Amino acid sequence: RGVAIADLDGDGRLDITINNSNNRPTVLFNNLKKSGNWMGVKLVGDQSNRDAIGAHVLLTASDKTMMRQIEAGSGYSSQAMMVAHFGIGEAEQIDGLEIRWPNGNTQKFEAPALAGMINQIITIEEGRDTLVAQR
Repeated sequence: RGVAIADLDGDGRLDITINNSNNRPTVLFNNLKKSGNWMGVKLVGDQSNRDAIGAHVLLTASDKTMMRQIEAGSGYSSQAMMVAHFGIGEAEQIDGLEIRWPNGNTQKFEAPALAGMINQIITIEEGRDTLVAQR
């Protein structure tokens, strides 16, 4: 069996797909009514590999810092989405975002650049200071 975790319906809640070998996959949609705020971070490498595999994304909100690593797989026959997903609960803003790229470069974004970016996926290109949001 393989497992994939991703936001399949774009609502900010992570869903699960289970590969059942020679049967149809099982898809479990997360339909919680209240799940808090979130942010997704999609990285595009330039000097590092294009998918930013190996990058660390650190997000700070409400005096808590969370870290996600971009990885190509998370176990035998399993996969996770390439977007770093952060659940930020009741936080209304992101205080800081740091990207540690696989080649050792670091990018930092402070609260003013992240204003209005919650509950969506943002794309960051390596070496660029602009954030592109998508709903």
